[in-house]
Amino acid sequence: MTDTLFISETKLRQFTDMNNNVSSELIKNAIREAQDIQIQRITGTKLYQALIDGVKNSTLTADETTLLNDYIADAEVYWAYYYAMDAVYLRPRNNGLVKPTGGENSADVDLLYYDRKRNNIRKKAEWYSELLAQYLTTESALFPEYDTENKDYQKKPDKGSQYSKNPFVFRSSYRGQGPYRGLDIDAFYSRGYDCC
Repeated sequence: MTDTLFISETKLRQFTDMNNNVSSELIKNAIREAQDIQIQRITGTKLYQALIDGVKNSTLTADETTLLNDYIADAEVYWAYYYAMDAVYLRPRNNGLVKPTGGENSADVDLLYYDRKRNNIRKKAEWYSELLAQYLTTESALFPEYDTENKDYQKKPDKGSQYSKNPFVFRSSYRGQGPYRGLDIDAFYSRGYDCC
């Protein structure tokens, strides 16, 4: 886990409806989790580490600053909020998991409403993550670490088919694939067809 965070607690509170009385430590842990898990998944370990080093040493390039401020920060805000929701709703204590009441006038939130709220947050996080991934795949020449080879223990950037320019792959030939596709080769030959 890193101790260098791309967004601040203030930014998270500013762009979400998280209450001011939520613990700062809880928020910082949620930001760290969101960054280590989700942002690293999209950027890959090499670019992620280069950004952390740039923030620590104040050596970010203009392109890296744009990446952080305009794309990573938006995705990280909602992923951090998403991760914080569990800790806000349920907390482990000596007597098990408890729902904090927050005072005398508070009422427990129904699990249905909690799930609905958390799903809405996730949708926003995924939308901003998609923007981030599209920006990185389009502008990959600006970030050499994004396309460099990773070691096996490092996360490779999530370049799923939804982020590529053309998600369709067509085979040039099905030659030799007949038996694997359930085709009776002998029947084809006996009818005079050329196989696969």
